[in-house]
Amino acid sequence: MASETVAQEGAARKVSLREELTARRKAMTPDIIDERGLKVQARFLATPYYQKARTVALYAPIRGEVPTRDILIAALQDEKIVCYPLSHVHGRILSFRAIKSEAELEPGRLGVREPTNSAELIPVDQIDLFVVPGLGFTRDGKRLGRGGGYYDATLRAASARSRRVGLAFGDQVVDTMPTTSEDVDMDLVVTESETLRGLYRDWDFVDT
Repeated sequence: MASETVAQEGAARKVSLREELTARRKAMTPDIIDERGLKVQARFLATPYYQKARTVALYAPIRGEVPTRDILIAALQDEKIVCYPLSHVHGRILSFRAIKSEAELEPGRLGVREPTNSAELIPVDQIDLFVVPGLGFTRDGKRLGRGGGYYDATLRAASARSRRVGLAFGDQVVDTMPTTSEDVDMDLVVTESETLRGLYRDWDFVDT
């Protein structure tokens, strides 16, 4: 019973933390998001994780998430394979398709931009680097998503050589966060002002 109570308390704390972080996100104006987003993306592009990765999974931001357009443009210029998740999910693991230009992204059934059906499917185990959104992160790489668990399930199904970097604004970094064994930690969390070490595993992306 004690473990059940702890689990319930943790779940309740996650709900209240989600509400608080969602309110913080809604308070950010589009101008602030764009201005800070440029800094987050520039800082991310300077990391060895980005520089060494061959196949990068990005996300198309929804309101309040860190933009990723500069990363897309840079990655295509650097001749990396760039893929995005699809809204149609079979089970809990996301499917990804690669794009060759921004024009290949169009609004999906949830209104979030995603690759067209003609884009090439990329198996999850071929992705080197996952760029991950979140409502909140801790300084040691813990992540709070929107509660669906899709990214956690996908990252657990990915190759052991893959790495994950969370993008966040400074307002999204919190001191503590309730977690369960289902939650997956980040290797880095990049904000507009600092790069926070999470797991900080090697970035050679070699098969282990």
